[in-house]
Amino acid sequence: MLADGLAYADKNLDPDYLIDVATLTGAATLGLSRYYGAMYTRDQKLANNLMKLSEFTGDRIWHMPLIDDYQIAFASDVADFNHTADKYKFQGGSVTAALFLEKFAGTRKWAHLDIAGMVWASKPGAVWDKGATGFGVRLLDRFVADNFEG
Repeated sequence: MLADGLAYADKNLDPDYLIDVATLTGAATLGLSRYYGAMYTRDQKLANNLMKLSEFTGDRIWHMPLIDDYQIAFASDVADFNHTADKYKFQGGSVTAALFLEKFAGTRKWAHLDIAGMVWASKPGAVWDKGATGFGVRLLDRFVADNFEG
């Protein structure tokens, strides 16, 4: 559904940016723990902007690599793309999920935030209480406020 949403937005809405936030895999927590969300984008300017804002808002993110060697995992005999990418056992679940989503963002300035590890807090943190964190809302609010007039 997220891929469909990205494709729809790209085709019909003509956005300046496509930024998706999802609890897609949880795999990013293996390297980032539950203190940072994973950010995937090829746009270094967008990455720098979001990283800077994440430190300000407390919704901390870390720029992760989109590893093109993993693209072979998306080959499918029955669909445009295989979405599971399990055939090659890359063990980069968050990376392959982001690579899959990227295919539906067209040529837009796109970023994927994998927040599965950040969505729930077992104890209070710097900017959230115990429970649902609302992770990413402060970051996107600040991004819109800083980048768009109105």
